[in-house]
Amino acid sequence: MKKNVNYKYLNILLILGIVYLLFLMRNLWLGAVSKIIGIILPFVIAFGISYVLYPFLKFLMEKKIPKAISVFIIITLVLLVVGLTTYYVVPLFFNQLINLLTNLGKVSSDIALKYGVDTKVINDTINLYSSKIISGIGDVLSSGSFIGILSKSVDYVSKSVIIFIVSVYFLIDMEKIRGKFKKYLIKKGAKKYHLFSNIDKEITSYLKGLGIFMIIQFFEYTFLFLIIGHPNFLLLGVLACITTVIPYFGGIITNVIALLIASVISSKLFILTLIITLVFPNIDGYIISPKIYGKTNQLPPLLTIFVVFAGGALLGFMGIVIAVPLTIIIMSVIRSYKNEISLSIKKVKGKM
Repeated sequence: MKKNVNYKYLNILLILGIVYLLFLMRNLWLGAVSKIIGIILPFVIAFGISYVLYPFLKFLMEKKIPKAISVFIIITLVLLVVGLTTYYVVPLFFNQLINLLTNLGKVSSDIALKYGVDTKVINDTINLYSSKIISGIGDVLSSGSFIGILSKSVDYVSKSVIIFIVSVYFLIDMEKIRGKFKKYLIKKGAKKYHLFSNIDKEITSYLKGLGIFMIIQFFEYTFLFLIIGHPNFLLLGVLACITTVIPYFGGIITNVIALLIASVISSKLFILTLIITLVFPNIDGYIISPKIYGKTNQLPPLLTIFVVFAGGALLGFMGIVIAVPLTIIIMSVIRSYKNEISLSIKKVKGKM
């Protein structure tokens, strides 16, 4: 008698074997993959920028402004913001960053003296990483060869120009791209069309809300720390803006840094900083954030914390950034195919 072959287990073994072979050959294909990613990434970034800017283009066109003029207005505003930020904000930000890194060791030592805490290990670690960062900035700005700096500058500028030009073309053609994709999905079935339509709405809502909230956080905390006389007001405003992408923990990072610096400057500054870090995050969390995001993209807190932690562990900061939008997409797919998934689980249970 011939024994029936269990193809399910055979397929699992085959997949595991392929994964193991890919792992052994990682030195061969990782280089090729990184090159391909390097080529594709500018176009992906350009498409992402145009995808984010498209709702603003749509808004202007709904106000009866011609498409060409609408695109011109958006491009002008983007260039204006980037130009003003580069000219006014970036130099001040780097000055405050270098001053902070230079004085972090002093902050740690002052805390040890004030509160009788042994911070030798922390102090050594801070000095090590601070010196690395400062020397790295110095190498790029001064100690590197002229040709090296020039080549890096040309590389960054050329990539930025490519991203800008491609994003403009994507923005102009975004309506056509979306229209063709919509027709393709309709041909594939109403269910797939509604799925991607829901994902598009939820991701657009999330990105729009995140962008508005980041801008509010930057101006809010820059202004607050400026009026109380905090020496690193701009740095803290930028950190508050950037760490907005890290739910629940981003604000804590900024607040801890602000309090540590304030604690060794004066008691008055520490108290004022403490008031800001206690009062305004609650205003942001319970008043401003719900007003901006509304009832969309409300992921469970535990799930959000888990995916952010997992994304950071796997891909670093980029993983943290994409963790929430990726989870929104996955949850949309699960909700759309909930019945099919339940039936598949029942079938698997029935075979066991």
